[in-house]
Amino acid sequence: MKYRIILLWLAAFFCEQIFAQDINYAKKIIDTLCSASMQGRGYVNNGDQKAAEFIRNEFKNDSLKSFSNDYFQSFKISIGTLPGKVAVQIGKNKMTPAVDYLVSASSATIKGKYKIVRLDSEIVNNEDAFKKFLSTDFSKKFILLDKTGIKDQKNIDLFNTIERKNLLHAKGIISISSKLVWNVADALIPSTGANITIKNSSLPKQSRKIKVDIEQKFQTDHRMVNVAGYIEGRTKPDSFVVFTAHYDHLGQMGADVYFPGANDNASGTAMMLDLANYYSENTPDYSIAFIAFAGEEAGLLGSEYYVLHPLFPLSNICFLVNLDLVGTGDDGIKVVNGAVIEKEFNLLTGINDEKKYLKAIEKRGEAAISDHYPFYTKGVKSFYIYTLGGISEYHNILDKAETLPLTKYNELFRLLIDFVKTLNN
Repeated sequence: MKYRIILLWLAAFFCEQIFAQDINYAKKIIDTLCSASMQGRGYVNNGDQKAAEFIRNEFKNDSLKSFSNDYFQSFKISIGTLPGKVAVQIGKNKMTPAVDYLVSASSATIKGKYKIVRLDSEIVNNEDAFKKFLSTDFSKKFILLDKTGIKDQKNIDLFNTIERKNLLHAKGIISISSKLVWNVADALIPSTGANITIKNSSLPKQSRKIKVDIEQKFQTDHRMVNVAGYIEGRTKPDSFVVFTAHYDHLGQMGADVYFPGANDNASGTAMMLDLANYYSENTPDYSIAFIAFAGEEAGLLGSEYYVLHPLFPLSNICFLVNLDLVGTGDDGIKVVNGAVIEKEFNLLTGINDEKKYLKAIEKRGEAAISDHYPFYTKGVKSFYIYTLGGISEYHNILDKAETLPLTKYNELFRLLIDFVKTLNN
């Protein structure tokens, strides 16, 4: 009896050691992808290309087969970047980039000192004052949009349109926000002025003058690459289970600020690579493809391109799992498409009910919010999985590798392995 207990303890110990190694590998991947050398995996100094080359080397190390000569699928885009100076000062307050303010990568290059004119509820609700405001020449002024107290949807839409399209041809637009969240999707179309978001707690009460120095470069024909490899199945080589994750992030805002993107989406990329490592040593029945997408942050560009130029027939995909924001898990996971692809969702929840991997598996309907969606619109059965609970840093400089907990990384990893086994059956 004592000998049996020792054997069971050793089995449990070695099992934990195996999966502890998984999480150590994931941490190594995340640390590398979030390092300053990758520069936020964006479009300044080819940070995205460096990440793609790193992922390709991991595929090679795992002896994945390539659909092409070099694992790469290339395409080109044009996009705005901020590779140089990004400085904002209001009055005497010199502000800290990405802490006090954000500058859109769509912004025009601009340098100088300008008057600030505020548009708020007091003006909008006064017909005469609003008409006077709309007739003002803003070509050498910044408009400060203060939405406080704006409740009428028509006026909210007007503010949003002025912000996005600079309808009044201002030198720049200043928006106020309680939380700074940067995006690059708007960088595909260059703006005629500067677009700046300032944290409300950082905005001086007397905001009459702004001094800016912004260097923007609009890159034409920027090369982007999806990275794809596969492991051939033993008994069903022409049928594919596909794991996807986008490796790109927001890149740099100026020469000194970059966005690490640990949870979004170094975490998903790490789990995808970890699964590739696992299946390279445990050959499955189905073939399994692994695709790391570029350009997700700019609008699902990599996955949109892929479904129009597939490396193998989309009809050969029996199921696709997209991993994006999987670095926590305290409260379980959410499965996008779980409410519409019920059979496979029930398989997933059935495994979890038996093995007790995660606290909860919640389902969600269709949502065009990650790289599963272009496949789903082409009829491919697909889930997008993200973790729930824990830290909530997103699209800011605090989404860092050193604070990403990977709370339920091992459990989600095992759940996915079991899910593929169930599909095989």
